[in-house]
Amino acid sequence: MSDVLPMADAELTRRVSLYAGVALTPLPLRFADSANWLWRSEELSPKLYKLARTDAEGDPFWHGMRELFGVDRWRHAHELPALAGSLPQHLPLAPLPLTWLGRLQGAPLWSLPWRQAPAARMDAAFAGQLGRQLRRLHHDALPGWGHPASGVYALDAWPRAARAFVASRGALDPLELASLDLPRPSRAVWSLPDLRPDQFLLGGLDGYWADWEALVWAPLEFDLCLLELMLENAAQREAFVEAYGAEHLPSLDAYRDGMRAVILTLGVLGPLSLSLKEFPHWL
Repeated sequence: MSDVLPMADAELTRRVSLYAGVALTPLPLRFADSANWLWRSEELSPKLYKLARTDAEGDPFWHGMRELFGVDRWRHAHELPALAGSLPQHLPLAPLPLTWLGRLQGAPLWSLPWRQAPAARMDAAFAGQLGRQLRRLHHDALPGWGHPASGVYALDAWPRAARAFVASRGALDPLELASLDLPRPSRAVWSLPDLRPDQFLLGGLDGYWADWEALVWAPLEFDLCLLELMLENAAQREAFVEAYGAEHLPSLDAYRDGMRAVILTLGVLGPLSLSLKEFPHWL
């Protein structure tokens, strides 16, 4: 199996360059299943260009996002840039503005400002940054869960919808599914279901949020259970809790198994053979 990461070929680069009206240099993708082709523009103020590489039919994660949260990044492509303006102000890791450019043979094309900065890595310092970021994102409750471009649902609808979603993908056997607890969440907040350190860049005063197109409104307990799976050791846990505020953390005991089943079904962590039940309970 080749270890060479995919990159847009010369013909695709030529077509996108003609469409955008600027010379482009293709960039290697971080993962073999990355959802977007990437280019850096060759101009005085460079931009990062993103062309959708997969759609909901060919990408398990985006298929799950459509089925559970109702967001389809092809159908809602032109509405995604507005999400950044709806986020709470003064986020420590500010989102880079996304610009909708149109479609190339049906595939959505966006751009955002280029930042020459390294991607974040999961360590105690970044765990603290995430704590401050999520504290701000979680400060105000949202009207419900879902996506503002496609529909918002009452919190009472989450248990049934989450169970049906897990059942539809066959992530659990029938006995596990029948015994799965999926209580009503306490409130809805901004959430990035594919949250990873490499979606943030280190630079400026605090850093930048470079990849946020998968933002949705989700249960608070879902977002915290997702964050919990990113923590690797006690030092990271302590840094996150100190920054987030222990007094703001709800108990996840009643929610953890159900939320982890949803996370596993979404495939946000890739094809895992290890049961998520075996991950530590950091929060």
